[in-house]
Amino acid sequence: MSLCPLILLFFNRPSTQRCKGFTLLEVLIAISIFAVVISSIYGVFTSISGTKDRLDNNSETYHQARIILDRLGREIHGIYVHSAENTNILRGGVNDQGNVFLELSTTATSSLNIDGAEFVFIRYDLVEDQEKKDGSYVINRIEKPLLGSMSNQNFPAMRLATGIKNFRIRYFSDQLWQDQWDQDQQNLPDMLEVFLSIYDNSGEEISFLTAFKIPLPGGQL
Repeated sequence: MSLCPLILLFFNRPSTQRCKGFTLLEVLIAISIFAVVISSIYGVFTSISGTKDRLDNNSETYHQARIILDRLGREIHGIYVHSAENTNILRGGVNDQGNVFLELSTTATSSLNIDGAEFVFIRYDLVEDQEKKDGSYVINRIEKPLLGSMSNQNFPAMRLATGIKNFRIRYFSDQLWQDQWDQDQQNLPDMLEVFLSIYDNSGEEISFLTAFKIPLPGGQL
């Protein structure tokens, strides 16, 4: 069947029977709806993108905090009293320079290849980061054996973590929390609370709080 008769038939119809086009008002309404939909999609995309960027910034911070707290937890759980040598140590608080510190003796050592390293002295210090010079702090860590031929040698401090805003340890004993502790005068507390605050890559401060129970008397020798 030829298309020409159909085309002629269409144009021979009365104008009221022909298909009408969109009016200006309909076009404006369609454009408005389209703009609203696009704006909503863009808002969702922006929100997802911002969340992803925030998670990327925080992931390294959470990883760093997990390493610090896991290490502290192992060392605190490894505390015990070595009565034969009388070398058990647990001291902490704020030193004369106003810096937070923690000293402890533990069996949780990372230097297994050092003579006498099965029982070690560990010290943490929170000091201003002289390398970055941005007002943030660094946690320095010293580990050395308490027994063996190397016990009297000096070991250098290692930069355990940077970008620290705050680092605080409290000691729980006799139903009270204390900011200072000296094991020589007070024996050992029941629990240690560790507060850690770290800057992420965007400069936002993220805080962490946990507590570790000292395993006594089972660890006493």
